[in-house]
Amino acid sequence: MRIGLIIIVVVIIFDQLTKRLAAAMVPEGHSVIAIRALLEFGYHKNFGISFGLLAGQQLLFALITIVALTLFGYLFLDVDFRQRKVYSTAIALFIGGTFGNAIDRALLGYVIDFLHFPFLTIPLSWVGLSNFYNNIADLALSAAIVLFLIDIFIFEPKRHAKKEAADHVTDH
Repeated sequence: MRIGLIIIVVVIIFDQLTKRLAAAMVPEGHSVIAIRALLEFGYHKNFGISFGLLAGQQLLFALITIVALTLFGYLFLDVDFRQRKVYSTAIALFIGGTFGNAIDRALLGYVIDFLHFPFLTIPLSWVGLSNFYNNIADLALSAAIVLFLIDIFIFEPKRHAKKEAADHVTDH
């Protein structure tokens, strides 16, 4: 559990520091090309959720955040970095990312987005999405989703099969 708490704190601190740096160094609505066609830094106020959807729905965001943190907190009680590293890391990233954006919403009324990946424009257009700016909390949440799915579809079936095999051996 200690490792999980460290991940949560690191995500929150790194997220908040980088957002404040972006706000201090880049004028709102502007971008700075860091690596041509790969990475840009900007400063954008996001009053919505992903892709700017549901702008201005602060009460809804607050309720979703409370429900999400309650669920993730419950799941965090079950983290085990010795037996379930991927699952445990995912849960910690979910909590850190959710808190990172919740802090912005609570203190500022919006989320600071500052990372842009131009190379994603074409693949996102294939699924009807436009490219967007995000932040460290968003990256943590995206990584959490990927890790959680990997755990559910790859590692959990293996753990289940291993447990069944062990149970079968003890039954005979």
